[in-house]
Amino acid sequence: MKAGKLIFIIPFCLWLFVACRQKTETEIIADMVADMAVHAEKRDAEGLIVHLAGDYRDFENRDRDQTAALIEEYFSRYRGIVIHVLSSRIVLEDIRDASLELDVSLSSGAAQAFRKMVRFSGENYRFRCRLRKDDRWLIVKAEWEYVALEGLFPESVKILRELFPNL
Repeated sequence: MKAGKLIFIIPFCLWLFVACRQKTETEIIADMVADMAVHAEKRDAEGLIVHLAGDYRDFENRDRDQTAALIEEYFSRYRGIVIHVLSSRIVLEDIRDASLELDVSLSSGAAQAFRKMVRFSGENYRFRCRLRKDDRWLIVKAEWEYVALEGLFPESVKILRELFPNL
């Protein structure tokens, strides 16, 4: 085979290998987090709630319905929601259980370009979740808290500084 043909065949084979590879459980969970961020920005409470298990409870003992009401109330108060998932740490404990810890920057109101201009990155939160996999990964327990810039994961601070250079 001529060298010229190999130049095209090798990258194609590598792409095919990557494209056909099964996603890892960690990648599936990361995709779920990204999907939830998209639904939150679209103010789609149902799109968020479908990721909660039937027996879901948060740190204040709210169930799925109470959490849905909390989310709807938040959406009614704020417009232009922007979510930056800064970094996440996913630990697979076994084939059915995982823990997820992530830093999120959340802002609402003024347009994204204006927020950058005034160097406002929003409020930062740390979410800690327990997940269980039945047919798919679902959140069974969640807690969150406000986190100052200094309390974020180092990789989260780096991402925020890339988004808001003068932060």
